[in-house]
Amino acid sequence: MRSHNHPIILFIDRSGFSVFQDTLTNIPKFNFTPDLVANLDVVNKEKFSNLVATFIQINKIVPSSLAVILSDTVIYVKDFVKSQSNPEQEQKDEVQNFLENVPFEEVLAKVIKTGEAGRIVAVNKDLVMTIADVFVDKGSVIAAVIPSFIFGPKANFTLGLNQDNIQTVLGGTEIIKEGNLLTDQQKVVSPQNLEGEQKNPPAGGEKKPENLRQYILIGVFVTLLVILVVVYLNLGASQTPPVKKIKSSSTKVIISPTIPPAGGPTLTQQEITITPVDMKSIKIKIVQSPAGDQVANNLKSELSKIGFQNITSEVSQETIPEKSSLIFSQNVPSDLRNNATLAIKNILPSVSILENQDINLIITIILGKS
Repeated sequence: MRSHNHPIILFIDRSGFSVFQDTLTNIPKFNFTPDLVANLDVVNKEKFSNLVATFIQINKIVPSSLAVILSDTVIYVKDFVKSQSNPEQEQKDEVQNFLENVPFEEVLAKVIKTGEAGRIVAVNKDLVMTIADVFVDKGSVIAAVIPSFIFGPKANFTLGLNQDNIQTVLGGTEIIKEGNLLTDQQKVVSPQNLEGEQKNPPAGGEKKPENLRQYILIGVFVTLLVILVVVYLNLGASQTPPVKKIKSSSTKVIISPTIPPAGGPTLTQQEITITPVDMKSIKIKIVQSPAGDQVANNLKSELSKIGFQNITSEVSQETIPEKSSLIFSQNVPSDLRNNATLAIKNILPSVSILENQDINLIITIILGKS
């Protein structure tokens, strides 16, 4: 049953999406993997949707109104100033030229007024709606899709969702209405419309090329190909930077962020200290159906063989998912993840692998129908 008292804030950035709801004890995050999302394009829609559904079930997200906030790293933007001579026509042409260069089949796009100027914003519609549609299937209603910059400097989304920007979103009803990409959407002019414009050319007799969009896409492709070759050659010539060594009790890792699209913020390298974790500290929880005792016992046996000790199981009273899932807490080290994954895949070869934001060193195995 849908609840109007527990609105959902879903924040999408380049690495995945995170969710706030006041019924949750933390802010869980779903991380994109290359087999699901690559360069903001959905690779496998069915698998992606199934895993989002499992994510909603695991975190017990209550159906409610849904506000989707878009990070600067997933949107394409262009600012323009109104012309004095022919503002309406020039703005229309500028918007169309911009949309034709956004590298997605379908986009959610809108012109947002910013004082005397305006800003056109676009995002991959397939990515946003694939995620949002799963929440709708679970009973929620999409209230708005909003770029994060609309809330201004008082809401800093660079580090994702936090209590400050959550309160800004919850209190920004008018701002949400103004920046909602679901209203007053801009559309890319279809080839048929272009042909219609050619039959009735504007004053001056100039005609637009019939295949304007094709020419632009070919030009963009050639440019990207040249850039790819240059980057590849530079990478081949460069040396791998040395890894800094510190105390034996921890390791310092340097992470270089991906380059955001035009209009995204400038990101800097981050250093993360990782402290070794003893296998005995890892808790493994197996969530099974009443008929899943044999599989659960086999999993316990395999995991015990490689040194895991704290293994428990419980019977789920909820609907059994179609596919089994393996969920790691974010601070489970990669070597222990690999060991656990290899052992679990001996029993569940097609298990899906997820991560949540818990910091309790827990590995959860949810047994599905397959």
